[in-house]
Amino acid sequence: MKSTSKVTRLGMSQETKQSAVSEEQEKNEFAELLDKQFDSSNEKKVGDVVEGIISEIRKDENRVMVYIEGEKRESPISIGEILDIKGDLLYQKGDTIKVVIVGFTKNGTYRISHSKYRESEAVKKYIETNGVDNLIGQTINGYIRRVSPKGYTILYKDMPFFLPHKCAFLVNRDGRKLDQTKKVRATIVSVHPEKNLIVVSRKKYIKDEIRKRKEMVDEILKQEVVQAKIIKVLKEKLIVSIDKQIEGYISNDEVSHKGKIHNLYRLFKPGEVVDAKAIGYDEKDRILKLSIKALTVDPWIEIQEQVEVGDIIEVTVSHVLKYGAFVDVGNGAEGFLHVSEISWDKRIESPQKYLKQGDVLEVEVIEIDPEQKRLRVSRKRLLPKPFEVFKQKYKKGDIITGKVVDIADFGAFIQVTDQIKGLLRNRDYDWDRNSTCKDHLKKGDEVEVKITIIDDENEKVWLSRKALLETPTQQFAKTHKVGNIVKGTIRDIKDFGVFVTIDNNVDALIRKEDIPSKQFEELKQGDEVEAVIVHLDPKRDKVRLSITRLEKKRERELLKSINAKNSDKNTLGDILKDKINL
Repeated sequence: MKSTSKVTRLGMSQETKQSAVSEEQEKNEFAELLDKQFDSSNEKKVGDVVEGIISEIRKDENRVMVYIEGEKRESPISIGEILDIKGDLLYQKGDTIKVVIVGFTKNGTYRISHSKYRESEAVKKYIETNGVDNLIGQTINGYIRRVSPKGYTILYKDMPFFLPHKCAFLVNRDGRKLDQTKKVRATIVSVHPEKNLIVVSRKKYIKDEIRKRKEMVDEILKQEVVQAKIIKVLKEKLIVSIDKQIEGYISNDEVSHKGKIHNLYRLFKPGEVVDAKAIGYDEKDRILKLSIKALTVDPWIEIQEQVEVGDIIEVTVSHVLKYGAFVDVGNGAEGFLHVSEISWDKRIESPQKYLKQGDVLEVEVIEIDPEQKRLRVSRKRLLPKPFEVFKQKYKKGDIITGKVVDIADFGAFIQVTDQIKGLLRNRDYDWDRNSTCKDHLKKGDEVEVKITIIDDENEKVWLSRKALLETPTQQFAKTHKVGNIVKGTIRDIKDFGVFVTIDNNVDALIRKEDIPSKQFEELKQGDEVEAVIVHLDPKRDKVRLSITRLEKKRERELLKSINAKNSDKNTLGDILKDKINL
């Protein structure tokens, strides 16, 4: 409640009351008031604890008015300062409460706080209960309650702890303050019982944690085996925790000596505990690197010591992929069988047609690289070479039937066995020079051909269809013979003679000596000539003509004709004479 001092003012008109208070007594009272006004021992300052009386509770204004003895006006506090956890009032009008002076208003009244008094008392009791020495070094974990120019007030167990700015580490690099709703850990660095003040440092806490973490990591790195609990299973690594304090990871290439494991989800589950060995620490990401395979003997040491290139070993197919298969060598290591080393087939579209998981194979070692942990093997090198098998079964001149598998501008490829293809060139398809494979064949057609060349060095087979057909010379020989006169077109002129085409597809040679010298000099490609057949060999496909003999033949025929007409003449001279006179 608010009390007021009543000072009796003596008026000149109140003569009846002058005897009650003498002039001397009034002077004494005034002097006493002046003494109290200037007595520094009675002055209240910030931080002092004083008693006050609740004079009014204004719920509509959310505040409580407190009267402090000796003050002319009440000082307000928030109504929240006298509420319990449930929101009920702890005090009523007229109750006496203790408050802390936290400042002064412009009007000269006190700014007071009951909650700070309770916090101060809680700190006092906390210090008395635990002792100053026991509190130094302890860790608190509280929320930022307020920020002042000097630092932060951290609320922990309903008690305030002071965190100076220089010990806070609470500003991000971009200058923004951290989220004040998050908890802050700090270490108690000093205790001041006389002020009910406990000072904490987040800077010291962080440094201590880094030091303790480093000591723990160093200890883990020294251990041969640690138990790691799997927190997460990712595509390429396992996230693990050691003693619930240190986080680490196991990459998919540190699980097995076989190489990267691509199905971690199938092998591991969150919550599982695995044995591992710490093999490094990433200072930047503050994470431990561990390995499961480091606890087992490296099989590549055994491979390096016992296996050489060219050795034949037995393996088991573990995975079949589009580009090959991984095979289990049997000691924890894996080798790779590339698709090109599965079979002699040059186009293997699906290795699954040749291999399946679990197949046991004999393979030849073709590459060993222990440093890269790479072992390459071949299955096809232990299989009969298709070209050698073909050579054992077929020879030049054999006639076989094959299927057209590809057609190009220069000819067609014929599949003559499962793994051997031969080339049928356009010029070997037909005796007609204008015919091409593309004109007469399509993929899938069967064609009968003759083997004309087996190229051992390049492992190629050449085929001919026209070799099975009757040659133009053979057909020509059925209707012609030596001595017949034929006409042809000059196809080519050489120093030794000319080639002419007769009956469209038959090539014939006229030697230079079978052409009159003057006529030979005048011949050109495309000229039509007439000659007599002087040689015809259908088996060797050869025809030879002669213009000179044709002229001599005609001379003989002329003489013969003349002789027949002039049979009454006696001598050759008479006949010639008559011929000249004609």
